[in-house]
Amino acid sequence: MNKVDLRDKGYLTPQQVADKLLVSPITVRGWALRGLLKAEVTPGGHRRFLAAEVERFAAERHNIADHSQSRVLIVDDNQSLARYLQDFLSTHNLITETAFDGFDAGWKIQSFHPEILLLDLMMPRLNGFDVCRQIKENPDTHAMRIIAMTGYPSPSNESRVINEGAECCLNKPIDELALLEAIGTSLLTQHLAP
Repeated sequence: MNKVDLRDKGYLTPQQVADKLLVSPITVRGWALRGLLKAEVTPGGHRRFLAAEVERFAAERHNIADHSQSRVLIVDDNQSLARYLQDFLSTHNLITETAFDGFDAGWKIQSFHPEILLLDLMMPRLNGFDVCRQIKENPDTHAMRIIAMTGYPSPSNESRVINEGAECCLNKPIDELALLEAIGTSLLTQHLAP
């Protein structure tokens, strides 16, 4: 069998898709693993994405690549951390709002209409796993991007929240560069610019 160069057929690598959609390659791989973004697998086991499929995916998620004025809802019962993240993300031209538990998040999602949810996993009353699942089960909110965060990092917590629909799970204390990369590479580039 001859090797086929998929780039000649309009295919993109995970890095090219990440650059196009201004997210990290791990986010692209997560979308592919969950079946949200269809991929072909090369004989060598590498994922390749048809350019038209990437365009469809971005359009379905309301121009995912434009993070310049994204609305981010920060959900964390640690109010000091939530306000710190709000201040930090606001300096990157993001529109931010906070909620301090899962129930408050439900109200804020309805009134604030965020594109991205920065979600703590361990909260009283309604934890982040349940919030994530409810968002992804609701047809009105299923396209919302969810970036989980936890002070209790473990492979089981990470795989559980990703299975519920989160793109990734960041460890606390939050690394600012990792957060910007998870939200979108254009923000990371702006942050690193002199």
